Amino acid sequence: MKKTAVSRFIFYSLVSLLFLAGMIWSKPEATRQFLESSFLWKDPILGGSMCGLVLSILGVYILLNRIVFVSLSISQGASLGIFVCFLIVDLLGMHANENSSLPLLSGFILASLTALLFSKFRKRSEYPDESLMGLIYIAASGLIIMVGDRIAEGRHSIDTLLFGDAVAVTTQDAHMILILAIPLLLIHFIFRREFVFVSADPEFMKVRGLSTKSWMVLLYLTLTLAITASLKILGSLPVFALMVIPPFIALKRSAHLKDAFLVSALIGLLLPAFGYFFSFLFSFPTGASLITVALGYVILSWGEGFILKK
Repeated sequence: MKKTAVSRFIFYSLVSLLFLAGMIWSKPEATRQFLESSFLWKDPILGGSMCGLVLSILGVYILLNRIVFVSLSISQGASLGIFVCFLIVDLLGMHANENSSLPLLSGFILASLTALLFSKFRKRSEYPDESLMGLIYIAASGLIIMVGDRIAEGRHSIDTLLFGDAVAVTTQDAHMILILAIPLLLIHFIFRREFVFVSADPEFMKVRGLSTKSWMVLLYLTLTLAITASLKILGSLPVFALMVIPPFIALKRSAHLKDAFLVSALIGLLLPAFGYFFSFLFSFPTGASLITVALGYVILSWGEGFILKK
């Protein structure tokens, strides 16, 4: 197991160096400018990398549960909460912006309700998981459009919170993500066996007399907190990508779950930083750049089987 994990870690570390070297080689002058203006990118890269680390680890559980689109539904729930907050503030004649804690708190509450709703009705014969996730996503999307149509002010702040803005990320945002990431990672380390069993083998949990529902709810709540906190820094689509692509690559040829978590965490940690760098070099949107680099990892991951033959 150790040999496999180390080999895969080295392989994806070399792939990462290959990406970095390729970008530097293609744009040496832009790379110099990037390094000179690193003070502008320090906080977005730090915050984005911490988000990527947490999301890529939680994403392994999502893929094990075969509920990939639940993260997208939770993200839509958080988006609806942010819209509702701005609508209420607008109706009361008050003001809120992307630096206020109220929109994120509202987003977390609505996202939590979305996760709890899915947890309550999941695995019922009359509610297939896929249709339930689709229903929640469609309902949230429709309400977002209706609520958004009634908001007179604050659209720029909403766009920043939902789609991310590297320029708008502050040192306070980066520190907030770091403060949230530490307890989230600690919880998942302490209860790693329970989360793995409830995701991959819930029947074993029942045999041990443990409540699968309680552990699943805790998993969803940590997932909700990670998604809501990451929206402002990365945006909804990159958040979804970080919960899917690194775990997909990690689980594809994984012999053990420890191996999968290690590889997923490595890729998730590096992707936001490489995405920001790619965005700066080639003047593309940050979110799209992150996903482009992630797809590059997917393509190169197909060569893993040929290089790391047993």
